[in-house]
Amino acid sequence: MEPISRLNQNQPSVRPHRGLSRFLTFLIFLCVFLGVGGMILSRTVLRESFTQEQLSEPKTLAAMTDKINVVLLDAAQKNGLPTEVQVKLLTQSDVRADLKKTVHNIYIGQEKPLPTAQMMGQLAAHLEAVVPENALTESLIKTAVVAVQPPLQEYLTNQIEAPYLAPLATEMLFVRNVINILTWVAIIMGIVLVLVQWGLSGQFRYVLGSVGASFAWSGLFLALGAAAFKYSGIVEQIAQKAGDFNQTITDYGLAVLDYGLKTSTIVLIGGAIVWLVATLLQRVRH
Repeated sequence: MEPISRLNQNQPSVRPHRGLSRFLTFLIFLCVFLGVGGMILSRTVLRESFTQEQLSEPKTLAAMTDKINVVLLDAAQKNGLPTEVQVKLLTQSDVRADLKKTVHNIYIGQEKPLPTAQMMGQLAAHLEAVVPENALTESLIKTAVVAVQPPLQEYLTNQIEAPYLAPLATEMLFVRNVINILTWVAIIMGIVLVLVQWGLSGQFRYVLGSVGASFAWSGLFLALGAAAFKYSGIVEQIAQKAGDFNQTITDYGLAVLDYGLKTSTIVLIGGAIVWLVATLLQRVRH
């Protein structure tokens, strides 16, 4: 009887419910994939502070200020401002304040996110500060200060706010709520599936292996997706629709992908380490 007993002890243990366990591991992988993906979105595109930080970068702010001034000055000159008056209608400080207010309004879902009244006040102050060359120019500037504000406000509303910012503000709250709900559902379902996996196998090392593999594969697919978007030129193509502000959209999109690539790489490495530890534990037990 003793040789038979020793033979049974030396036989490797068979993982119970192997087929069902693999299916549960796949479901855990889906939950981790959705959960990590949702967390990346929640910390980047759907997070106001991240967007504020990206748009406040000196390079981005300077570029946006130049573009906005070109557009506004052209519109002002078409509505009575003397062409010899060359002035920055908005400074970087003005644009920073306007962007901060606009982004905040978008994230709270305000119907009209662009602070046009604030922008008109800034614009009028800079025009009134211009030192005229002669009395005629002074008179034209005073007239232009009043005359250009309504058409400029209409331009900002019809050409920028209505087609781009207002729909974005309307959709932001809905998208944020959907992503948050899906993320938490994925996290809760993942925890439940891990507990079920543990109940079926009865061995912590098997559960650890499943969790590690799920995180590793999720990190790998997310990293590959982020890298594909970053290096394929898709971001640049989408940004072309933003016209004069395409570079700003490109920089913002690449910043989001960089964060996603970094986070998914950490998830991949962490999951691989956990899976390796679980594999070593299984071999030691065998």
